Amino acid sequence: MIGDAWRCTGSGGGSGAFPASSVNETMRHMRRALVVTLMVTAMDVVLEPASAQEVGPVNRIIDRLQQDRPAIGTFTRSANPDLDFVVIDTQYGEFDIGAVEQALARMQTGNGAPTAAPIVRIPYEARESPQTVVGQVLDAGVFGVMFPDIETKEQAATAISSMRFVQPAGAHGETPPGLREFVPGSAPEFWRLSDREYQSRADVWPLDQSGALIAMLQIESLTAVDHLDDILDVPGIGAIFLGPTDLAESIGATGPNAPRVEALVQRVLGVCLERNVPCGYPIVARTPEDAERETARRLNEGFKVLAVMTVSR
Repeated sequence: MIGDAWRCTGSGGGSGAFPASSVNETMRHMRRALVVTLMVTAMDVVLEPASAQEVGPVNRIIDRLQQDRPAIGTFTRSANPDLDFVVIDTQYGEFDIGAVEQALARMQTGNGAPTAAPIVRIPYEARESPQTVVGQVLDAGVFGVMFPDIETKEQAATAISSMRFVQPAGAHGETPPGLREFVPGSAPEFWRLSDREYQSRADVWPLDQSGALIAMLQIESLTAVDHLDDILDVPGIGAIFLGPTDLAESIGATGPNAPRVEALVQRVLGVCLERNVPCGYPIVARTPEDAERETARRLNEGFKVLAVMTVSR
């Protein structure tokens, strides 16, 4: 099974459950995406995009959330134009930036920029000092970063800072301050922008309302749940994403579907809705029908970022 990783999306969307019309529209979107996801998972094929991208990138997670619509994605290293985002998972094993760059190359469309927003989940070991790894994946051109197992406000602030450029001396930028040096690598070319255009757009949303990068922070322990309000005080969080399997382990529950785990999931969702922070969750199902049913359920509860996977157990 793909590793446990998913969270609530940061400030910028509406609150509460979606109206029936929005859920129905999203389910149609999800059905198309799920068919493609199953094909990619089963055959590991590289798909051609349905249409050309606009000049410059469109981060479809941000675009959907700005319209108060949910974003649907999955974990994969293959192109998937019918999804809003794909997560390239580097949490486990030795970090290999070359493998990330190869995955990004497969996701490029006819004019270069990918359709589904590529997100990289960084290694667990990098969560305390993520600057180096985050700098590498952003320089490669990814549209966002997923940070595993964030438990404190300080960790959250460091995560956001690692994605932001260092401000010139004397500049009065918004907090958290940036830690990223401007060594853009292949990112401007991947985004089909000049260096200056890239630098102006490569900031975190919603702290920068025109920013094209999204930070997704994972909540995966009881400690994180207890500190969630403090974590959400950090500006620039684009997504909180729940990790129910690790959450279950942290409380000694039997699995991600245990009642005690679901109670914590609903607690996190409630805080996110109250703070106007869209919340995300992983849908791991045995069949497409199960995935569709679970997606409808979580959308009705108010989740706004869903990673949908089907696995045989």
